[in-house]
Amino acid sequence: MVFSSVVFLFVFLPIVISVYFIANDTFKNIWLLMVSLLFYSWGEPKCIILMLISIFVNYILGIIINKTRDKKMSKVMLVFAVVVNIGILLYFKYFNFFISNINRFL
Repeated sequence: MVFSSVVFLFVFLPIVISVYFIANDTFKNIWLLMVSLLFYSWGEPKCIILMLISIFVNYILGIIINKTRDKKMSKVMLVFAVVVNIGILLYFKYFNFFISNINRFL
């Protein structure tokens, strides 16, 4: 499903927005998480495990950053979280590009 598809515009999006505004405050974030995962899994179901791992790692690191009283340690955890996310992006987005260019030059 893409953002410009008829299914997204006239079925998925109205349902998501309607439930979001009807739901109470504690359920809103859970609802958005569930429908976001549904949206991404609709387009590429094999990447849903990666999404869940990334969400879990970011959630745990966010809790650690929030609980840490030491400013230096919280900055280290923030940098670690950014490096993990950029590492995932680089691996899955650009790994084949780098390998093909290395093979071409060698």
